[in-house]
Amino acid sequence: MSTSTVDQPRPSLTMTTVQGVKWSTAATILTAIMQVGYTAIMARLLTPAAFGVVALANVVLRFGGYFAQMGMEQAIIQKQELTREDVRAAFTASVLLGIVFGGLLILLAPLSVYIFHEPEVVPVAQALALSLLLTGLSATALSLLRRTMQFRTLALVEVSSYIVSYGGVGVSMALSGYGVWSLVAASVAQGLLVGLLAYLVTRHSVVPLLSWAHYQPLWSYGSRISLISFLEFIGSSLDTLIIGRVLGTALLGVYNRAWMLVSLPMYMLTTSVSKVIFPAFSQVQADADRLRKVYLSSVTLVAAFILPTAAGMMVAAPELVYSLLGPKWGDSIPLLRVMSFTSSLMLLTMFGGIVSDARARLREKTIIILQYLLILPGLFWLLHGWGLMGYALALNLGALLYAGLFMRLLHNDLAIRYGQLLSIYVPGLFNAAVIASVLAGVQLVLNSWQLPPVVSLLVLMLVGGLVLGTLILLVPLPGLRRELSAFLDRLEPQSHSGVLGRLLARYVRFLNPTRYAPTTAYSTANPVLP
Repeated sequence: MSTSTVDQPRPSLTMTTVQGVKWSTAATILTAIMQVGYTAIMARLLTPAAFGVVALANVVLRFGGYFAQMGMEQAIIQKQELTREDVRAAFTASVLLGIVFGGLLILLAPLSVYIFHEPEVVPVAQALALSLLLTGLSATALSLLRRTMQFRTLALVEVSSYIVSYGGVGVSMALSGYGVWSLVAASVAQGLLVGLLAYLVTRHSVVPLLSWAHYQPLWSYGSRISLISFLEFIGSSLDTLIIGRVLGTALLGVYNRAWMLVSLPMYMLTTSVSKVIFPAFSQVQADADRLRKVYLSSVTLVAAFILPTAAGMMVAAPELVYSLLGPKWGDSIPLLRVMSFTSSLMLLTMFGGIVSDARARLREKTIIILQYLLILPGLFWLLHGWGLMGYALALNLGALLYAGLFMRLLHNDLAIRYGQLLSIYVPGLFNAAVIASVLAGVQLVLNSWQLPPVVSLLVLMLVGGLVLGTLILLVPLPGLRRELSAFLDRLEPQSHSGVLGRLLARYVRFLNPTRYAPTTAYSTANPVLP
């Protein structure tokens, strides 16, 4: 039996990672812009209850989704040496699991009535169950693209499928009066398009393989990843489950849209990096020293963007809600302000989880998630008397706990001092304080002028972008300056030709003038006399 590998020679990891982040970020930004526009349109065409029904149906879908995947995607990426037989085994398992759990979800969806008390959720969940089969068909192709870090191709697949499915199918059906089914159709259509396009690019073998020798290593890692993902899903869905049951779909819709507004921009910023970081971390999983440096550098750089973005959204919450969702969504403004901290901290903590996955520290990660799951319901119970705001505050406290537990894991596994783990947030917190102060002042002026919300939002975004760019590029704090200099130095700016190369080299010298200061030769032939 052939066991030839499917990996090909690659350029340097640093350059490949940078190119991957570039394309992943481009796709993320484009998708974020389109998703904001899509949300703005659909929020005016549909009711909050429609979004609440889909949010509950997605909880049911995700419940089956984690078992339908069994971590095969991550296993393909993490495995140090991958054979063609491994690929066939992963594809076979993914398709069979998608069929089995998709069918079970269709049969068991009526039981969700006893949990949510919302009969409308049943047919929506059954329709969305088709996504499990589509995921099984596309998972292997997408994983191979990520493993080989072909993020340019992935970017084209993601953007084109989003335009057709959400911008075409979803909006057209909403305009035609299909209500909640326009959201369902858009989701299923995207899954179908992603699968078709990914396979057309990779063309991996689809011949079934039933050999436990090739399933065992994938199953050993993937099943544990699947369990962890399922536990993470429970933790991230507890608020949706409880609010939907206790307060109803209308308030859940308000909560869901507030969470979407605050988490989407930061998720898009972070996920573009995390998609690339996991395969990159996996390639150096055995080198603890190198992984330690990459982790500290990554979080420092990302936090410098994420935390001030959260602070800006906290200040601009009214303009965001009234511009993107409309006047009937005003109740989500205080929620958005509270949730901005939760979302930013959870997304930054995600990097600790990626290190655990790459290092196969899955037992330790499972214990952390179980601790989080034991405490979070208690926080919900303590603060439930405050309504939606109480649930949001409980999530803030839970996010602090979650971050602290991962800090302890990184301290033990990679020997990172607690002082270092805290210091990587300092530049981002400083930038956040400056952004919040500046935007609050600008907002006072704009409110006195009584401008339309969308105009005020654009002004706040422009000012925030300029201030953040200045803080990061021109006057970075020492920790951020050091990481920026080290990151750009690895790109070897002197090797780039043209205007861009000269500008990059000049900027690196600006960040680290001591290193690149010209040396002065002392001549004894013509001494300078006093």
